Amino acid sequence: MGEGVLVDTDVLIDYVKGLVDLPRKQLYISEITVYEFIRGCKDVQEAKSLLEEAFVVIFHDNEVLTKASEIWIELKKSGELIDDRDILIASVAITKNFPLLTKNVKHFKRLERFGLKLF
Repeated sequence: MGEGVLVDTDVLIDYVKGLVDLPRKQLYISEITVYEFIRGCKDVQEAKSLLEEAFVVIFHDNEVLTKASEIWIELKKSGELIDDRDILIASVAITKNFPLLTKNVKHFKRLERFGLKLF
């Protein structure tokens, strides 16, 4: 993969609200972003369908899960644990070689040492 951008949930929400524009690149979202977004919608099925039409959804494979586990272990050792959902989103970006487009740069910057690139 590698061509395109992985969009974090916070950016997706702001995009839907009309607060930000998305880059003119192939756009991807993690299955976690789908979950985080649709759980706040009145019509879950419609929201899910619209996301799947507008973005390529990346589902977690063994490579993503392994990377997420490695990151979790290292963060636990150093006392820097973050939410599992964020670790999984970052692991998709790392393993699929996508930069992550997020508003939470301070939070995700800590994961650059694991290979995360921010957009």
